[in-house]
Amino acid sequence: MRIDYETFKEIEPELLRPILGEGLDYETLRKLYESKIVYLSHLRSRCFMEINRNMSPDFKPDDLATIVRALALTQEHVRLLVLNAMQESLAKRRA
Repeated sequence: MRIDYETFKEIEPELLRPILGEGLDYETLRKLYESKIVYLSHLRSRCFMEINRNMSPDFKPDDLATIVRALALTQEHVRLLVLNAMQESLAKRRA
C-alpha cells in the first residue's frame, strides 16, 4: 500500500530517535514506546511482505534494515526506561 510507504518515508528519521519524554511520567512514556513498538512491528511485517512479493515493491531491503534497527533501538529505550523507573523507586524506598 503506497500510503504506508509514503508515511514511512516521511517519518523515517524520527523512527531512530528516542521519544522526547520531558515532563512525562514513566508509565505514559512506556505506553508511548509500546505503541511505537507495535507500529514498527506492523511496518516490519508489511515491508517484509512487500519485498518478497517480487512485484516492484515500494519498500526496499534498506528500508527493512532501518525498521529492524529502529525496533531494536526502541526496545532498548524501553529497557532503559524500566531500569530508570526501578532505580528511582528503590531510591525513594531507601530515603
